[in-house]
Amino acid sequence: MPTALIIGAGVRVGLDTATALAKVGYTVAVASRTDKLGSKFKHFPFDASKPESVPNLFSAVKNTLGAPSVIIYNAYESTLTPRNDPLSTPLTTLSTSLDVNAVTPYATAREAVAAFASLQASSTLGPSGGTFIFTGNLLGLGIVAPGFLPFGMGKSAAAHLVQNLALVAFDGEPYKFYYADQRNADGSPKPTGLSGPAHADLYVDLVQAPEQRPWLQTFVEGEGYKAFAKEEIWWPQ
Repeated sequence: MPTALIIGAGVRVGLDTATALAKVGYTVAVASRTDKLGSKFKHFPFDASKPESVPNLFSAVKNTLGAPSVIIYNAYESTLTPRNDPLSTPLTTLSTSLDVNAVTPYATAREAVAAFASLQASSTLGPSGGTFIFTGNLLGLGIVAPGFLPFGMGKSAAAHLVQNLALVAFDGEPYKFYYADQRNADGSPKPTGLSGPAHADLYVDLVQAPEQRPWLQTFVEGEGYKAFAKEEIWWPQ
């Protein structure tokens, strides 16, 4: 059975996505600081604020379940700042936020590509290739929201990473890279009330797709992928 790895597996998006991937034939590994999903899925202790530990995580997953052909990065650090004092965040706090939201995703993507390549070399990658999905939000599109400077810096970096990998670095390879962003039907952000089943449906669809789709996967619950025109995207007043 192919292996999927979900980093930052919580009881909403993580659980629903793990369950959906298991239903379509994946052995699912979940990685987080604490095991929130119980014994149904193999848990690997992991702290997303420590990017240097990513190679060890992939090695443990490979040795236990096999190299993953699906990697979903669902961890995040939402450091907030005062609306009128955005530069008040201590450098140590900023560094941790950027590690979780940008540096560890970079390290994860690097290990993901190595895993894809090893599976490809052994002819076990499968017809759908390898898939890397980053769970994001509209901050990754360069949209400014008061109080979210460190969070937005990290998400923007992650979005740039995914776009580069999808459109430039591995164009033509059987590797797929996505930045996923759930929205309301009018294109406005959905900061709360995210749907685990909607994420799971989209992610399984992207995993099973044989070729790269648009790297930016804005989607709406009940509709799936929806490309919003620039004027439809919410901007803060």
